[in-house]
Amino acid sequence: MGAYEKVVQGAADKLLEDERLRANLDDEEANLVVNWAIEWLEGSVIKARDEATARQIAQKETTRLRPAMQKISDTLSESKTSSPSAGAVSFGLSASGAAPRDRKALIRKMTTELAEAWRKQ
Repeated sequence: MGAYEKVVQGAADKLLEDERLRANLDDEEANLVVNWAIEWLEGSVIKARDEATARQIAQKETTRLRPAMQKISDTLSESKTSSPSAGAVSFGLSASGAAPRDRKALIRKMTTELAEAWRKQ
């Protein structure tokens, strides 16, 4: 990451401090979500022209990541009482037969679709 590694680490630490963002996830699932969030932060912050801009970008992206991570955790909580495919529907993903049946696959699908949508913005 280089020059802005401390900025990314600080933003990641703030996300990790909030246990609600992974309360309904097991360790492996939480790692998937956290790693995705950190990769998103790194990819966003690296574009900064200086440290002040890097901090602004990290703040903006943390503000975007926090509710997304919460929604993933909440969706997976719902899928404990129903199928993971039902969790995908509650997240706004397709209810087609292609919906993932396992929780890790659902997390990958949700994070991939979020990242694709955010890139288009």
